[in-house]
Amino acid sequence: MNKALFFYYFIGIVSALGISFITYFLFNYYNLRLPTWFLCLFPICSVYMLFAQLLKYRSLHFYVDFSHWTQLLYSIATTGKTWSLNVELLVPGAINYLSVHFVPFIYAFAIPFRLWPYSETLIVSNFIVMISAAIPLYKLALTSHQNRRFALFVVVLLLWYPTFQYIVMYEFETLRFSIPIILWMLYFWQKKKMLGYYFFVLLAVLVREEVGLTIMMFGIYLVLIERQHRPGLITVLIGAGAFAVITQIVMPALRGGDGYQHIAMSSFSIFGSSIGEIIINTIKNPLLALETILHPIKLANVFMLFFPLLFIPFLAPAVLIAILANLGVGLLSKSITHISFMLFYISPSIPFIFYAFIKGWPRILAMIEAIIKDKFRISRFTNIHSSAMAAVLSALLIANIFFGPSPISLQFWFKNLRPAPFRTQDFHYSVYKVTDHHRTFNEFYNLIPEAAIVSAPQFLHPRLFKKRGALIFPQLKSFDTTMRAEYALFDKTNNGLKRESPAYLDQNDFNEVEKDTENWKLVKSADGYYLYENLKSDKRPLRSALP
Repeated sequence: MNKALFFYYFIGIVSALGISFITYFLFNYYNLRLPTWFLCLFPICSVYMLFAQLLKYRSLHFYVDFSHWTQLLYSIATTGKTWSLNVELLVPGAINYLSVHFVPFIYAFAIPFRLWPYSETLIVSNFIVMISAAIPLYKLALTSHQNRRFALFVVVLLLWYPTFQYIVMYEFETLRFSIPIILWMLYFWQKKKMLGYYFFVLLAVLVREEVGLTIMMFGIYLVLIERQHRPGLITVLIGAGAFAVITQIVMPALRGGDGYQHIAMSSFSIFGSSIGEIIINTIKNPLLALETILHPIKLANVFMLFFPLLFIPFLAPAVLIAILANLGVGLLSKSITHISFMLFYISPSIPFIFYAFIKGWPRILAMIEAIIKDKFRISRFTNIHSSAMAAVLSALLIANIFFGPSPISLQFWFKNLRPAPFRTQDFHYSVYKVTDHHRTFNEFYNLIPEAAIVSAPQFLHPRLFKKRGALIFPQLKSFDTTMRAEYALFDKTNNGLKRESPAYLDQNDFNEVEKDTENWKLVKSADGYYLYENLKSDKRPLRSALP
């Protein structure tokens, strides 16, 4: 972390703690309470995430990953098959997306997508499902404390928790849906409604292959802490069994070709090339494991998961057993993105962080009361519950201002003030502006046949999901060289990207096509866009295995 960023975080953390402290004493001294109507404003205002996503899509600030999902849904909606040629072009043999990540839950989104096959359908569906996490969280908090105002307060914390907002606003993936599903699982467990509990346990392990590890750890918590041996062991078996069967049998069977390896294995290469090797070598080399885990930036990201909640989840530490597998995998990865508080990889941990917050709340109130009685001896300090709620909410909002992506954040208003060295993500208000340049793209899109393979920059891929396939320009052939681009479309303005972005293209990249006049012909150019046709691309059908 550079000095400027360290100083920024220091200022943000001190500000949040200081304002939280002041807020607590003001509310206590003047006997203030957070009005219910005021709390209700926050869920209403959280709808900004939907409009931000829609505008970001239309301003061409989504990237290549989003197109994999829309192409996958389009394939399910039209053929019933989980095929993505875009992924096949990157990873030969991986045309069945379930061999890359086991995400059968995606079929739920194929239903509305079949009726309205547009990217906006996925964006709206994503928002609805993610915001629905407020329902089980409200019920869980209400069941635990029998206080509707407190339950609403916890919902506000989730919806304005910086990590939750980053996850919702990250273009799309399915691991995020572990949040509402696991919250429902926890609610049914709290109510001891076992049919509902096991249903959501099973649903959780189908969100994505690694969620089984988190479910397994929750089962261990049930056995060791709550002494619920039978349901705990069943939960362990479901979680561990699902993870083993999916990663060792199902996904390899769905992958074409030989030598299957999980797409994330390269991130753990210092420990081995398979799950078994990684586990064994982690145990055999504890010093290497510690060195990998204790990376300052990784630990700082873990810190930022708890800081907006003022570390109250640590007052119910046993609950956090459930997050050890998810965070442990992220800490062992050589990629810091896998543990980033700004990305979706830590989604399965969030329900348990809030579950621990709910369980830790009575303990923080008791601690505050004990401190007041012992240190201050002031009888007027009696409004502990409301004051503590105001203090936590103020800390979370200040954290959002300094570190979040919302319209109240500093990075929304100041382009060069960013809480992380983002390379593709940007949350400045300028990325939500739709201009004539963005609208011009449609003219070029309509010139490309639906059956064509296109090579295009990452930020144009989300608009190309109905084409047969898309390569990332300047790549003009698949990695196994069996398929090549029939059209090349690029934008010389780079849509405002900075040079340090991995998606940025320069004239050397454009020359791959522009100077190859023997193979490429200019079809149309306007406003920085250039569309070329491959003169030597054969029009014969691709491999029969392809959709």
